Amino acid sequence: MLRIKYELDKRGLKQVDLAAKTKLKPQAVSRIVNGQEPPWPNRGKRIADALGWEGDPAELFEPIEIEVP
Repeated sequence: MLRIKYELDKRGLKQVDLAAKTKLKPQAVSRIVNGQEPPWPNRGKRIADALGWEGDPAELFEPIEIEVP
């Protein structure tokens, strides 16, 4: 899972909400969140800003492992 997907879930945001906040097309957000398209520097920054992400925007698009209890 990419960190962006985890962060959206944690914040209770849907991809369509993120698309509206970033002024990106919902289809582009879906491809980015599902790892089918790179976020490119500009889009990654817009997504990070929309989420209030304080770290490096590139970290949002790295795979993470989530432990399920």
